[in-house]
Amino acid sequence: MFVKDQMTPDPVTVTQDIPVIEAQEIMQRHNIRHLPVVDERHHLIGLLTRETMLRAVPWSQSSLSTVETQYILSKIKAGKVMFHDIITTTEEVPVEEAARVMVDHKIGCLPVVRQGKLIGIITDIDLLATTMEMLGAGRPGLRLSVLVPYRPGEIARLTNAIAGLSGNLTSFGTWEGEEDPATGNPTHMGIVLRVAGVAEDNLIAAVDNLADIEILDVSEM
Repeated sequence: MFVKDQMTPDPVTVTQDIPVIEAQEIMQRHNIRHLPVVDERHHLIGLLTRETMLRAVPWSQSSLSTVETQYILSKIKAGKVMFHDIITTTEEVPVEEAARVMVDHKIGCLPVVRQGKLIGIITDIDLLATTMEMLGAGRPGLRLSVLVPYRPGEIARLTNAIAGLSGNLTSFGTWEGEEDPATGNPTHMGIVLRVAGVAEDNLIAAVDNLADIEILDVSEM
């Protein structure tokens, strides 16, 4: 799955000359938290967020009335408060790489550009929805979490056991366990998967028969 599959194409944008108060109204109207700023060629030049606009008049809540604050915000242009140093991505980047960039930089969105022009935006909410989809949230079946040794063949052992029950594996995810100080590799790997078409007792019995695999949880979803 790539950024192009999960991004919002042709997002709502503004120019740098728009008053901040109008940008706020646009964000409220469209229920968005990030507002790209573009030039006349639709090249990305900045980014507005709710936080940047709240900081436009940091002293407003303590010393100004609502009317005075709105008046000041109507005079401040987006170009004065927008972020200029923007981290972007491209449409062919895998979603997990986009997520890594957002986590590493602690940002809530990545504008998507093609040859300098803005073509989309992907946000933390989009990536959360992707995670839900990849882990099968909302799909019928059994959710199984297990802990397996971190070594070749363990995933195959588990999936072969499920296949032996004629189970339908509809989603699959992993996470790494504690690190072995001697090798630097994890000692175990966690696996969460969703299986349809198998009775819970049969699934538990089949996995219990696999040596060194610990069942953490089985639940009907």
